[in-house]
Amino acid sequence: MARRKRDPKKDALVQAILNQYQPENVGDMQDALKDIFGPMFESMLQGEMKDHLGYESNDRQEKEGTNRRNG
Repeated sequence: MARRKRDPKKDALVQAILNQYQPENVGDMQDALKDIFGPMFESMLQGEMKDHLGYESNDRQEKEGTNRRNG
C-alpha cells in the first residue's frame, strides 16, 4: 500500500500550534488540544441539542414538543 503524501496545509497548521503553545510535555499538549478543540466540540454539541429539541437555548416562545432542556 502506497503512503499518502503529506498535506502542506496540515503541516503548517501543526507547526503553528506547536509554535503558539510550545508544549514541553504531554500535559502541555493536552492543554493545547483542549484549548483548540474544546470550543469546537461545545459548539457541535449545542447544535446537536438545538436540532434534537427543535429550539434554541433560552427560547421563551411556545414549544411544539414536550421535550425540554433541564437546568
